[in-house]
Amino acid sequence: MGRFVVSRSLQMLASLLCAVTLVFVAVTQLPGDPVRALFGFRAPPPETYQAIRDQFHLDEPLWQQYTLYVADVARLDFGNSYPRNAFGTSRVGPEVLGVVRASLPVSARILLGAVAIQLIVGVTAGLVAAWRRGARLGRTVYVVALLLVSTPALVAAYTLRHLFSTELGLLPYVGVSQWTGFVLPTLALAALSTGYVILLTRTEILEMLAEPFIRAARGRGLSALRVVGVHALRASLTPVVTFLAASTGELFLGLLIVEGVFGVPGLGGTLFEAIADRDRTLLVGLVTIVMLFVIVANALADVLAAALGPRIRLAATRSP
Repeated sequence: MGRFVVSRSLQMLASLLCAVTLVFVAVTQLPGDPVRALFGFRAPPPETYQAIRDQFHLDEPLWQQYTLYVADVARLDFGNSYPRNAFGTSRVGPEVLGVVRASLPVSARILLGAVAIQLIVGVTAGLVAAWRRGARLGRTVYVVALLLVSTPALVAAYTLRHLFSTELGLLPYVGVSQWTGFVLPTLALAALSTGYVILLTRTEILEMLAEPFIRAARGRGLSALRVVGVHALRASLTPVVTFLAASTGELFLGLLIVEGVFGVPGLGGTLFEAIADRDRTLLVGLVTIVMLFVIVANALADVLAAALGPRIRLAATRSP
């Protein structure tokens, strides 16, 4: 297990370096002058314009900017955003980490809520679909799961907002000023993965029902509900838990889309504002931080899968 953890840690570090490089190059190659864009249609004062470029090393060669940024990321220093009001001043904006700290609690509520829905609703619905697989209820749950799997987060977000906000007026259209504002973003984020959890739970339980220990449980006169809901479900949870851990990275990406649709002031909403303001430093910092979360979450998921499944760990250590 120790060898697997070391190997996966080295792969994670290589992935982090590649991600930082790709994000930096992609953002810095965007067309236009980001400092000139701060002033809109008005010509910037030359001294203010040059002071901002000097503060953000924009006159340095690209390789030197990259070296400075990688060194800062290694220290978890993502710098400051561009000035919020550049007219007459060259003072930088707030720290990128400060912006992330302010928006992270909002995103965490949506993310944790989506994970809870996946675990509770997904496993329960998958259990029902397996237990009642030949009845109308089981087939209905199965069809709903297929619909959820085929619905991207963007489509789910717009559909839920149109139905519950525009048509029915039951929930807020945008924002999270009240607790009800978290309902639609959380449901939209959880929809896709919940469908996968339902199908995965159903498949695993059906496979477990053919195992000898299940036949032995039935031979002891246990009820069908107890056999399926306790013995088969307990043995089926390992791949479900592994999937939930591995899908955390995908949830982060869906979170950015959902928050943009609902105007949530979380990481996704801040990212869209940085794009609109052409704030290169904030944009690079936010994307880098999200990529760090995704890569670390996937690495932890691999370690968890290896801990739960020795065959995965053995195959990984034997691979070249």
